[in-house]
Amino acid sequence: MTHTTKLQAILVGRPFNLIVLWLIFINAIVIGLETSSELMQTVGIELKLIENTIIGLFVLEISVRIMAFRGEFFKKGWNIFDFLVIGASLFPHAAGLSILRTFRVIHSLHMFELSPYMRHLLQALRHVGPSVVNVTFLMVIAFYVLGVVGVELFSEHFPRQFGSLPWSLLTLFQLMVYDEYGMITRPILEVYPFAWIYFLSITFILAFVLINLFIAIVVTALQRAIAAEKDPIEAKVTKEMKMLVIDEQTINALRGEIQELKEMVRGLKEK
Repeated sequence: MTHTTKLQAILVGRPFNLIVLWLIFINAIVIGLETSSELMQTVGIELKLIENTIIGLFVLEISVRIMAFRGEFFKKGWNIFDFLVIGASLFPHAAGLSILRTFRVIHSLHMFELSPYMRHLLQALRHVGPSVVNVTFLMVIAFYVLGVVGVELFSEHFPRQFGSLPWSLLTLFQLMVYDEYGMITRPILEVYPFAWIYFLSITFILAFVLINLFIAIVVTALQRAIAAEKDPIEAKVTKEMKMLVIDEQTINALRGEIQELKEMVRGLKEK
């Protein structure tokens, strides 16, 4: 194993990635503490020192990765993302880009692949994209239609909730997540007794059907991810079992041939 190969093994190993992950978390905490003017007045110098030290370690890490993997480094999307975010971290705070380095926490998701349960979940999330887009499209249509209906029905007496389409959509979202549901619906029901039909439609379509569709998509994708991982294992086990059966059959055949040979030897001895 060459020195480059050993270095690559260290860089992709779990201990090194855990160290980088802790640096990312510490850096994110420091950035959050820097938003407090009181803390900056008391320990601002220390926070800046910690932040600059971590930035230096990030630059060193990315430099070592580039030297170790060379051209292969920029063939992975995560590596390009790291390179751009760390580069943005070198800009002054006034540029408004320093917060971008906290996005490197997303890179820690590959650590969860060490756990089979988290790996199943991540694989499921990778495959729910098209289905989620379809359900989102249905939700947009339902929001739009119900929002327009709400404006047409209630805008005259309740302009704050349904005075315009944007306000109507905001009210629908509140009703979907049951935020101040009673405070919104009761005054309207006092003026419009039959408005309960509209509100039940919102609850049924948005809160029950579409949200449960999202859940069903994720659960189905999770089951497929687990089944996809089990299939190769089951196939391997089945193959090994078949080999064991074949071996057992071969052994039985050999035993029969040995018994025949013994009988032949006995016959020769008697003669």
